Amino acid sequence: MKSMRELGSFENRLLLITLAAGLVPILLITSSVQLVHLDDNSVLYAASISFIWLFYFAFYLKKIVVNKVRTLTSVVEALTCEDYSMRAKESSSCGVINELSQLINTLANTFAQQSLITKEKHILLNKVINQIDVAIIATDSRDNVTLMNPAAEKLFNRRVERMKGWPIRELGIPATTPEHNKQVLEFDLKEHKKKIYLHRDEYFENGIKQQLIFITDIQNLLREEERLAWQRLLRVLSHEINNSLAPIASISATLTRFTEANCANLPSELNSDLQNGLGVIQERANSLNEFIQSYQQLAKVPPPEKTLFNLEKLVQSITPLFDNIQLRTANGPIDIYADEVQLKQVLVNLIKNARESMASLPDGKVIICLHRHSSAIEIQVIDSGCGISNMDNIFVPFYTTKEKGTGIGLVLSRQLVVNNGGDLDIRNNDNGIGAQANIYFPTNQS
Repeated sequence: MKSMRELGSFENRLLLITLAAGLVPILLITSSVQLVHLDDNSVLYAASISFIWLFYFAFYLKKIVVNKVRTLTSVVEALTCEDYSMRAKESSSCGVINELSQLINTLANTFAQQSLITKEKHILLNKVINQIDVAIIATDSRDNVTLMNPAAEKLFNRRVERMKGWPIRELGIPATTPEHNKQVLEFDLKEHKKKIYLHRDEYFENGIKQQLIFITDIQNLLREEERLAWQRLLRVLSHEINNSLAPIASISATLTRFTEANCANLPSELNSDLQNGLGVIQERANSLNEFIQSYQQLAKVPPPEKTLFNLEKLVQSITPLFDNIQLRTANGPIDIYADEVQLKQVLVNLIKNARESMASLPDGKVIICLHRHSSAIEIQVIDSGCGISNMDNIFVPFYTTKEKGTGIGLVLSRQLVVNNGGDLDIRNNDNGIGAQANIYFPTNQS
């Protein structure tokens, strides 16, 4: 059975066709020469037929060979162009050409499978890069930006199409420093300081070393850790102070009643001193208790109940509560997705602080500006007061410059904004007069 298949192989059939094409004219010519009684015309006719027969089979043979090789060439060319859909035609017979066709088809199937796996992995990698919160930036050997994922675009508020080919230092990131591949940096972002964790790594493309930069925004993480630390401290302080306040308040109340019942037996001056002293003890105990209860708000911030509402209408509902409030809006109506009650509480606190900073300026105005940017909604509360003397401590609990302040207002306000997916930044005005509070909400928050 195998011998029959080998007999019908491509190269054997080619050999038989060649022999047949050459044998027929040879026989005709030999016969015509031996038949001496034939005239010249007959010999010429026989020779013509022989040559026609020879040319027919020669061209037929050429056609077979060219078609087969061209088919294989087309398949190989498709493979080089990453088109793995074409296949060479296989016959039931064996032979080197058929083996070559099978090998090329096997190669095409392997490439097609590997291409599918690569595409699936590429799609998966793109989804991970696009959805991950870590900002990823790729640069070439000259530290020029070649790629930015959506997290990086959001962090720097820059489109990759705009930044491609620009030096990485345009984003505020220092040039390559091999000794500092992993470091925590602080740089200006949206006109305020931002803490990030930066990690560098390397990869090769066409044999040329490239660089990958992974950036994690740790500002909110640090704030959350700071908030949790303050909550733990407040729980301990509350427990210890309340344990002390309870007996102090009870004893002072008992002594007050005792002195009132026995005031007749005491000298008037001593009785007055006792009454005043016990009153001070009781008043300070109550004040300290209220102080601790106010700070417990940081540990009991309710989760936001977000709805979609018009920001301008919210501000307009607050402005009648204060004097000399000016509202400025741009880019048409602005809708925001947040907790309306919590945001109103934040704005009331910021406007109140702004008004208090202008206590010596009766005609001072508070300007509220609403802006919609490509990636964020911004609320600015600007005053022309005395400004902020100690910028480093404005968000530190217990710290206050007010005579009757508790140092909780700005801390609670920022916590409410962060819980709603935004950020609160406070700084002095560039002209040196007054300060401004900026609230940022990303436009794609949900």
